[in-house]
Amino acid sequence: MIEGFFLSNLLYKAKDDSTIPRSFFMDSEKLSFYEQRTIKWDDAKNSVIMIDQTLLPGELSFVECTDVAAIIDAIKTMKIRGAPALGVAGAMGVALSVISSQAETKRDLLRTIEPDLIALKSARPTAVNLAWGVDRAVEHLKTDLAEEFENLERAKESLVIFVKSLANDDVATNKKLSDLGAKLFRTGDSVLTHCN
Repeated sequence: MIEGFFLSNLLYKAKDDSTIPRSFFMDSEKLSFYEQRTIKWDDAKNSVIMIDQTLLPGELSFVECTDVAAIIDAIKTMKIRGAPALGVAGAMGVALSVISSQAETKRDLLRTIEPDLIALKSARPTAVNLAWGVDRAVEHLKTDLAEEFENLERAKESLVIFVKSLANDDVATNKKLSDLGAKLFRTGDSVLTHCN
């Protein structure tokens, strides 16, 4: 729990750019960034929900991405940033691409999603984790799917399960790092973070 950080409103940004109050936090309540996910898969809508990091720390707002173009826009406009989150965004972008495909074979599927894979990696070419996430999702497709799959829906479901597990693994790793790092600080210490 981050002491002294209060939100007056929490907004959900819909794909039509409208914002809807998602929930309200009163001054007596606190938000736990230890539990809040930066990016997650929405099973109900087959979409990706992410914090719009361009509005932090003054406002906590969420962006919904329903297609690869929206993921790419979020990456390019820095709505999603940070190496681990970019890796997950890349993998989830592949899942969105696969969901929109009507391919009937693995070869067809890999061929039809190739432009999206290139576009995702090009969204921020220096982001190693972004390419890593895209490559991990593609490798899963290559190893998990039969050449002639009978059910495209099963292929889609398999990849969504995989990218969600990738996100869960990333969260677990970051929490472990936070727990280890917390032991190095005392109450009242100041921390300056830097990303190059």
